[in-house]
Amino acid sequence: MKYCLQSSAQWLLNWIGILLSFGQSCALDIGSRFQVEMGQGPITRSGRGTYGGTCYGTSADLSAIYTEAIDMAQVALDSLNSYATSATVRATVETFFGIHPDSSTPTTVSAVNSAQFTYVKFVFEQIIAFSAHNEDDPIPQVHFFCDDSWRWKTEMVYSPNGQMTGETILKKTGGAVEWNWWSPLFKTNMGTTPGCALTDTSATLGFTTVDKPEDIYAITMCPYSFRDKAKLTLSPWRSKAKIIADGAGLYKALSTPGTFLHELAHLVTKRVVTDAKLNNGQTAYFPANVAQLARESNEKAVKNADSYQWFAIAMYLDQCDWSREICAQSTSVSTAAKRSDNQTSTDIPLMRILNRRILLPGRVVTPLD
Repeated sequence: MKYCLQSSAQWLLNWIGILLSFGQSCALDIGSRFQVEMGQGPITRSGRGTYGGTCYGTSADLSAIYTEAIDMAQVALDSLNSYATSATVRATVETFFGIHPDSSTPTTVSAVNSAQFTYVKFVFEQIIAFSAHNEDDPIPQVHFFCDDSWRWKTEMVYSPNGQMTGETILKKTGGAVEWNWWSPLFKTNMGTTPGCALTDTSATLGFTTVDKPEDIYAITMCPYSFRDKAKLTLSPWRSKAKIIADGAGLYKALSTPGTFLHELAHLVTKRVVTDAKLNNGQTAYFPANVAQLARESNEKAVKNADSYQWFAIAMYLDQCDWSREICAQSTSVSTAAKRSDNQTSTDIPLMRILNRRILLPGRVVTPLD
């Protein structure tokens, strides 16, 4: 359903949207924090020349995606700081991290969960701080790839200069590993993980490489994360230009900035925050599994990257109470079950709003398809 506005009001909103867009002058340049691999030539084992499988030709606005990921982290941190005044925040923290309020003083975090709550804030603070690079930063320049075809499977062992040693991986490992990945850019073994795997039932959206002894750090966003139907931005729902349908599942808000935030949680903690497993062996991806992990172990939940992604998205799309993983609209009487006892939205300072990509006008009810 579209909400029609009078022409004068429509004109005013158009100009507001234009003025707010000027706030993007404060947007982050992805090149200020990442070495975005733009080469387009063939892959070479020597590591010289250009590299294939990079961001050359990618149509997505990588800086805008990066900016929105950092904005999500800021909104999440602002929300955590409003824990005492927002029952919605408290309920959502419990849903995605398993952190409970105090039984006698429900506006405060339970004493047994206080350290975990502090850690969650710390991770979001680190993600935000990462965007403001300084000379003392513990993480050096990070490589950014838009796919993983810059690496390949090999049976041979390569030296750091890119030359084959004449030894097979099978022999070197005594049979422990049959295949390995080798990268001309990193000049280091990267394990046997499939990287940007795509099957009929699943797709890898991205992955993070951390090699602390060698100071090697990289984020790879896989091609499927830029797929045609991908949400390269959630700002139409953030600004309420699009209204989320009551009862819509949070999983429908999967977005490229959200995936980027997930990878940043890995990166800034040097993979202390990882991808946790449920008791049934499944990886805790997507809201339902994240909520299940929080019920099983809050210690695992606070070190699970997808928990940070989905909590941040839930706070970013604050027209809903997402504490039951579905939209209970904050601005109306919702038919969806609510966990919290109020729908208090996080108050964001005007300057933070001006830094976001705002799309106006036109309000469309959508389930986030």
